[in-house]
Amino acid sequence: MRIIALAFLFVFLTFALSHSPAPSGEAVLPEGELEPLPPVPKLPPHAVAIARLRLRESTLRVDPMSDFNLIRNVSERTGWQHLYPNRVIVSLDNDEIFRFPIVIFVSEHQPMNLTAAERDRLRRYLLGGGFLFVSECSAKLRLRPELRPEIQGILPEAKLKPIPLNHPLYRVPYRIDKIVPARRGGKTFHEGIELDGRLVLVYSQNAEECSWQSWRWTGPMCACLPPEFEYAFRFGVNLVYYALTH
Repeated sequence: MRIIALAFLFVFLTFALSHSPAPSGEAVLPEGELEPLPPVPKLPPHAVAIARLRLRESTLRVDPMSDFNLIRNVSERTGWQHLYPNRVIVSLDNDEIFRFPIVIFVSEHQPMNLTAAERDRLRRYLLGGGFLFVSECSAKLRLRPELRPEIQGILPEAKLKPIPLNHPLYRVPYRIDKIVPARRGGKTFHEGIELDGRLVLVYSQNAEECSWQSWRWTGPMCACLPPEFEYAFRFGVNLVYYALTH
């Protein structure tokens, strides 16, 4: 009986391996077309919203609760009454992005690969006073070599470089004296792009959004091994505060 079972297991594994695609080391585009984006809501008077940028795949596939949990924490920790409590999703297919002072992009399973039109719209958004936070999920390290040049290409005249710890981003409302890296591929710094002394883009390789995502759920157990909740949310609050006050 044991011999028969082993023989069956051998046949099954042989079949499975012969029908599995060889790993390419590249991310795979999810099958099917993107679902239509929900209409961008009309905000109440004096309300300010944080927008989430979608490029190549459904926002619901990549840390879907991260921006919502960040919004909730910012409101609870600061007492701000005018922060719109719901998520807003934007794309680079139209000019809706210009309605929002801060936009979050969480790296997807595909390379960023901005088209010329998308790059131009994002560039105009930042030159016009917008703020972009790009968070790289460390579970997709294979996409890191492509992501950084894409970010730099948005504003090639301004260098993407490490942000010093004495920057106002790390001083208000919370004082942050140390950047806590993700335990998988993380860095002890963030990078940014400044225009005329104003930080317009922040790039993180520490997956803070994975901690935002898993808050009050399973703990920081994402494959990227993100930093713990309190640090991640303090950084997030500072990020939103800086974007809305500069």
